[in-house]
Amino acid sequence: MENPLYKTTLWQNYLDGAWQQASDGKSMESLNPATGELVAQVPDSSKQDARDAVMIAKKAFRSQDWAFAPEKRAQALYAWGNRLEAASEELAQLLTAESGKPIREARYEVGRAISYLRYYAGAARTVYGRSTALSSDSYSILAREPVGVVAVIVPWNFPVTLLMRALAPALAAGNTTVIKPAEETTAITLACIRELHATAAFPPGVVNVVSGFGHVVGRQLVEDPHTDMVSFTGGSDTGREVMRVASETVKKVSLELGGKSANIIFDDADLERALPFVISGIFTNAGQLCTVGSRLLVQDTIQARVIDEVKCRAERLRVGNGRDEATQMGPLVSEVQLQRVSGYVNIGKQEAQLITGGNRLTANGLEQGYFFAPTIFDNAPESSPIVQEEIFGPVLAVQPFHDEEEAVALANGTRYGLAAAVWSKNIDRALRASRRLEAGTVWINSYNKLAPEVETGGYKESGIGRASGLEGLYDYTEIKHIYIETEGLRE
Repeated sequence: MENPLYKTTLWQNYLDGAWQQASDGKSMESLNPATGELVAQVPDSSKQDARDAVMIAKKAFRSQDWAFAPEKRAQALYAWGNRLEAASEELAQLLTAESGKPIREARYEVGRAISYLRYYAGAARTVYGRSTALSSDSYSILAREPVGVVAVIVPWNFPVTLLMRALAPALAAGNTTVIKPAEETTAITLACIRELHATAAFPPGVVNVVSGFGHVVGRQLVEDPHTDMVSFTGGSDTGREVMRVASETVKKVSLELGGKSANIIFDDADLERALPFVISGIFTNAGQLCTVGSRLLVQDTIQARVIDEVKCRAERLRVGNGRDEATQMGPLVSEVQLQRVSGYVNIGKQEAQLITGGNRLTANGLEQGYFFAPTIFDNAPESSPIVQEEIFGPVLAVQPFHDEEEAVALANGTRYGLAAAVWSKNIDRALRASRRLEAGTVWINSYNKLAPEVETGGYKESGIGRASGLEGLYDYTEIKHIYIETEGLRE
């Protein structure tokens, strides 16, 4: 099958509705993490490129018919979604080549991204304010208005879905935007923007993309006084720096950061239903997911049974090149990520019981990629880094608990609070535990079910603000109070 997006190896920035090279002509390479092959060359942009993009977006916000044209915004988002749908297989192939994820996961991700676009296309016409009469001749109007220029800093683990989860509501609310793709997955971001460009539905300057390194382009977007808001998805350490730098110009931030989410299995749980979700919850995208269920809390009465079953299921996973339709888990995204995961696993081997995995995979044609075996540790102590810190890899830490009180305490025992799950047939217990968990999303008898209609976000050090749903839309607005005295209008 012809795949023109995959064959396009030289990409440019997207500024003011046109494709442009970085001002100094520099570029960087995007490589396939399964094979080491070149996927694309993308711009290595400068701070000046980022400054120029912000000023283009600022000019568009003030001059284009966009901020106060909700029907136009809805039509543009719908048109983009239709273009993405028509190119979905090509986009999925490129996503797999650049990120390494299995093609089935890539297709699902592209589909979810289209869902976000279509949901917010409808929501673009529902950005309502409210009004109230304060007296017989005075009224107050509370109007929701776009923030202005929004910098959208995209992560590499789900670069299409998470791009649209931030960008679609920002555009639906009437903002103009500058996107900074992840260095590892810039080509797929630019491929999505190519479909936007083909719609001719977006005014020039409303959507801009500047490719480059985070410490150069990303930092400049956060520092720039003409950037009105920063939407960042990524690690907690970087998120704290984004928040610190943004505070210097007191700009609005939306942060979804790290997680160390707990899957809690009580002894009355339906294990036939729970265990497949345990596997997918930790090994999807090789564990490179903010909401990954990296901690498995199991009631001690069923600990041995659960460990045996999870071990067998993990060892049956087919690890390989994501372009193979049979692959169930692909590689880590880079050498840096491989070394990070290996470091944590080495710590785990000293502090917990290794059940399976724990090593890089190099046999059967995997030697050129960053493949790591599905790894499970049992009886991990609460203080261990493999329990407390985000690994972002296929590493599951199992902790036993005796009763509900201990389960909740263990689940809440990290600095993160992004997601959690409770497995039990006792709905009273499941709801009771859910209300006590310090997490922005709690699933009962399921895991990692996300939708454009419902909000997600973190407690504690997992972030600020909410994505998806109406709250995700309102995050990209400001409230303006307009006061009217009718007495002064009378002749």
